Amino acid sequence: MILTVIIGNTNTRCAWFSGRRQTKTLVLPTSAVGQGHLPRPGRVTGVAVASVVAEVTNPAVDHLRGTTGLEPLVVGPRTGTGLRFNYRRKELGADRVCVAVGTACSLPERDVIVFDFGTATTVNVILREGTFAGGAILPGIQMGLDCLARGTAGLPMVAPGRRLGPVQHNTRTAIQAGVSALFAGGIELIISQVEHSLRRRFFVVATGGAAVTARRYGTRIRSLHPHLASQGLAEIWYRNHRP
Repeated sequence: MILTVIIGNTNTRCAWFSGRRQTKTLVLPTSAVGQGHLPRPGRVTGVAVASVVAEVTNPAVDHLRGTTGLEPLVVGPRTGTGLRFNYRRKELGADRVCVAVGTACSLPERDVIVFDFGTATTVNVILREGTFAGGAILPGIQMGLDCLARGTAGLPMVAPGRRLGPVQHNTRTAIQAGVSALFAGGIELIISQVEHSLRRRFFVVATGGAAVTARRYGTRIRSLHPHLASQGLAEIWYRNHRP
């Protein structure tokens, strides 16, 4: 049994794997993890960490080292993954590395675009020959809504909603309609531009905490893979701990 810990900007996802089979998942606020609130790992033979929050990484690793007696693998620019990266690795978030590896393992021999809908939204292009071709970064859905409310005097905070038409008759649904149209159009444009530039047809999937909502916005999003990053992190651990 191994434990994988993915530390994101808002939430931290802990997942336990028996071999490549995920057996348990726990999601915690990253702010709590930074204060040392991590679950009891249980009896594990390995620990892997991927973090995009530098100030939380070391406290979390120290805590896991102390509770397990093991040296956690921390994903960095030199960590072996089995993929080729057409991207500056030292600038590539560890979560995106894990998503790329998880995609290559879960959807082998396919050209895939993964939209990872979290605090930020990342676009990750993985080619069938085992190459991370690059991608894009844009604000997350909730971030866009929050910024709209904070940056104006009279607009309220609202939650993401379903995809709505542009002619609405109250402020809340008007905001939801505008943001959903913005993301729907953006998703379709990104897919079209990726396919045009690489001259391939892509299978499009969604992952991340806001993927269920965002999937309603993109007609080309074929499936939901909520655990791609955790699966990729487990694969990275096994790749770096071969007998």
